[in-house]
Amino acid sequence: MKTSAFTLIELLVVIAIIATLAAILFPVFNQVKAAAKSTACVSQQRQLSMGAAMYMSDNDGAMFRHHEDWVLDDGSLVLNLPATAEECAGGGFGNSQAEKPWAIFFQPYMRNRQMLFCPGDDAQRSKNLSTDLVGYNGATEQAGEECNIAPESENCLSQKNNLTMWSYLLNSVFTHKSCRYAMEGVLPSFATESAIAGLENPMLIMFSERNSAGFADPNSAFYYPPQDDYDTWAGEGALVRSGEGSRPQEGWLKYDRHRKGANYIYTDGHAKFLSWSKARLDQYPDRKVRYPLIDPPK
Repeated sequence: MKTSAFTLIELLVVIAIIATLAAILFPVFNQVKAAAKSTACVSQQRQLSMGAAMYMSDNDGAMFRHHEDWVLDDGSLVLNLPATAEECAGGGFGNSQAEKPWAIFFQPYMRNRQMLFCPGDDAQRSKNLSTDLVGYNGATEQAGEECNIAPESENCLSQKNNLTMWSYLLNSVFTHKSCRYAMEGVLPSFATESAIAGLENPMLIMFSERNSAGFADPNSAFYYPPQDDYDTWAGEGALVRSGEGSRPQEGWLKYDRHRKGANYIYTDGHAKFLSWSKARLDQYPDRKVRYPLIDPPK
C-alpha cells in the first residue's frame, strides 16, 4: 500500500494561508480587546460619577475646596482679584497646602480604589491603595511634608517609585477659584451645582482620563505622580501638548487612550467616548478654548 503525505509546496501553501488569516484576524482581536477596555472604563466612570454626585449632594452641592485663594493661569495664587483679566496670567505666590485627593474623599461613596484604574492605563500602579488621609499622606496639611511625616504613605511612595494612583483627573473648577474665569464673567467662584446650572450650557466635562505615564516620567514637563486634577484655564497646550521635556507631544490628559479618543464624565453624571476635537470645547464653562493650539489633536 502507498502512503500519502503533503508535498513541500502544499505545506508552504497551508502556512501561507494560516499567516494570511493571522494577519487579518490579529488586528480584529486587538480592536475587540481595546473596545472591551474602553467599555469597562466607561462603566467605572459611571460609578465614579455617582460617587461625586453623592459627595456634592451631602455637601450643599459643592466639592471640597483646595484653598480659598484665586488661581492664576500659571498655577500661582493671589488673595484678591486683580484689576484686569490680563493680570490673571501669573506671578502670584505658591500654594503651601497639601493635596486634597478626591479619590480619598469619595471613599465613603465608592469604597473601592481599584475602580479608579482604567483597564487601558498601562502605567505602573500603586500597590498600597489608601482609603483615608492618614494612609495617603499622613494627614498632613503642609505641602512637601508627606515624606517627612509619613515616608511609607501612598503619596510618598508614589513619588519615590514613580507610581500612578488613579487614571482620572478632576476638572479643577470644582475645587479652585479661577482668576481668569471670574474676571471674564464665566464663573464667579467655585463650580457648584448652582453655578453650573446657571451656565448657558451646563454640560461641562467633570472628569477626564489622566496621562499617568507622563505624570510618572521624571523627565516630562508635567511630572508629578500625585496629580489628580487639571486647570483648563492654563490652556489647551497644558492639557494635551506640554511643549517641552521628554513628552513634548503630550499633556495632562490622555486624550487618545481608547481608539484615538478617550472617555469623559459630564456634570449630569453620564460618561461617553469622544475624540479630542469633540471634547475640547466641553472642557470650558463657556465653550471657549483658552490659549488654543494652532493644530490641536483631532
